[in-house]
Amino acid sequence: MHSMVQRRVKQIGLKIVSPNVLDMTLVDLPGITKVPVGDQPSDIEARIRTMIMSYIKEPSCLILAVTPANSDLANSDALQMAGVADPEGNRTIDVIIKVQYTLLTLYVYLYGFCYMLLRKVIPLRLGYVGVVNRSQEDIQMNRSIKDALVAEEKFFRSRPVYNGLADSCGIPQLEKKLNQILAQHIKVVLPGLRAHISNNLVTVAKEHASYGEITESKACGALLLNILSKYCEAFSSMIEGKNEEMSTSELSGGARIHYIFQSIFVGSLEEVDPCEGLTDDDIRTAIQNATGPRSAL
Repeated sequence: MHSMVQRRVKQIGLKIVSPNVLDMTLVDLPGITKVPVGDQPSDIEARIRTMIMSYIKEPSCLILAVTPANSDLANSDALQMAGVADPEGNRTIDVIIKVQYTLLTLYVYLYGFCYMLLRKVIPLRLGYVGVVNRSQEDIQMNRSIKDALVAEEKFFRSRPVYNGLADSCGIPQLEKKLNQILAQHIKVVLPGLRAHISNNLVTVAKEHASYGEITESKACGALLLNILSKYCEAFSSMIEGKNEEMSTSELSGGARIHYIFQSIFVGSLEEVDPCEGLTDDDIRTAIQNATGPRSAL
């Protein structure tokens, strides 16, 4: 993934269809690389941070800041970048992994959340969710995701330290939380989207009415000819500079064509040396050959 930043490899898109999953789009971003390895550029960290920020700065993006439970929360690169893109903490969820290795850390994180909100240290309004992912050993032993989810639930419910927290921990709970946030987001943007569609429908209806109505099937040809004629007239008006909606911010139509030929094209021609690699004798011989049996001037 880190080499992708240098080589600009195209994104890999996977579409998973299943009756057991919720509808959502996930963008998996790379972790921060501190030290370049192999042929990676010296500024690999800055490049990765720029790429990550280009995604998480979008207001419609929900940030899943993945933080290992056995590391210091204050030193989390994910939370640090999320704090820059989402300073109010309105769209950031901290997903705490590796909780099976350190129970006390997650306990302090989850129960200390209200305290951190009051202190405004890391104000994540969407909260924290602890999960237990499959380990490398589980993957090598071909442990299915279904079995891993059962083991995860058993892990949280069998330990007294998670009393009262088991219902808010785990991958299924994280999925439900994300789905609820998505549904709420749709409710918020739906009125504006409906108004935008209505405005577009009115505009299209007016344009359709300007083309005239078809009373008979034989009139289709005449209607099409009329549309083409109007298009040609509009195109000619734009080229001649007689368009009603004339732009004042940039060149358009015939003026732009004139600018391209007079400034860009002429400038490119002047940079070309027509006699490059030719001597005077070569040019005289070419002129004589071009005249054929006639005398050259």
